[in-house]
Amino acid sequence: MTNLPLIEMTVVSDYIASTDNFQDVLTVTDVDKNISSSRYGYEEYTDPVRLNALFLMLVLKGEARVSLDYVPYTLVPNSFLTVMPTHIIQGAEASSDFKAIMIMVHKTFMEGLNIAQRTPSMNNYMILRKNPSTELLPEETQHLEKCIQQLRDKMRQRTHAFHKELMQNAFVAFMLEMANIMVGKKETIARPTLSRKEEIMNEFVNLLIQHCKYEHHVSFYAGKLFITPQYLSLILKEISGKSANKWIDEALMVEAKILLKMPNLTVQQVADELNFSDQSTFGKFFKKNMGVSPMEYRKSS
Repeated sequence: MTNLPLIEMTVVSDYIASTDNFQDVLTVTDVDKNISSSRYGYEEYTDPVRLNALFLMLVLKGEARVSLDYVPYTLVPNSFLTVMPTHIIQGAEASSDFKAIMIMVHKTFMEGLNIAQRTPSMNNYMILRKNPSTELLPEETQHLEKCIQQLRDKMRQRTHAFHKELMQNAFVAFMLEMANIMVGKKETIARPTLSRKEEIMNEFVNLLIQHCKYEHHVSFYAGKLFITPQYLSLILKEISGKSANKWIDEALMVEAKILLKMPNLTVQQVADELNFSDQSTFGKFFKKNMGVSPMEYRKSS
């Protein structure tokens, strides 16, 4: 697959006024066509691109059109759009009366959240990826507007001693409110028809959940799927943006963190439980991925 250019968050945000920004990794922007340019920031990106961020948009007024993975979508009032970093965006335009609230979340911010440290439900991931545009009830739109305003209020508390942690909790709270609304729409959301590559990814994740504690090599999972390790990694990179090794490492880190929070287990026992050859090898792996040693993590958690 051809590598597509990434549009950095700060580049997109430069086109729009009234933006609240947290450390260039989380932005909330009011999009108002009446006070902005004729097209709200995408006119230069008619070729396929990807955002280097999770992109969320709540449409309040007017109409917009966008193409995701080469499928056209029309956004009307009370639409909620979710664009993942793995989505391919091609072209976007809006009516002259278009108004919306836009949230962009850089992957580095997502990686610091507890919700990003769990292996996601591949079924839910695929449903969201295949159904990026959701129609809301007016009262649901109003509720999300209030939640976004709460997020912005926290964002403006820059003198708060724990501003980063405050923002992380505020964003998780918003995501939970959004997820609660989406859960109620299961009956109206189309179940995804998976391509062969997506089926392979789904099977890989199920295998990873079962075997990640003991099997750390891509070759094991590729063998179970009857494909080469190179092809497996290529598929995962194409669909999720992460290589097979990255998936395995992240799954192992989730298990390691859970075990390290058990006071009755020594670090050596955790290393044994996760099938590392010795405590030193486990320690190096953990510090490489977490930035601190297992003991330092245990003391801080």
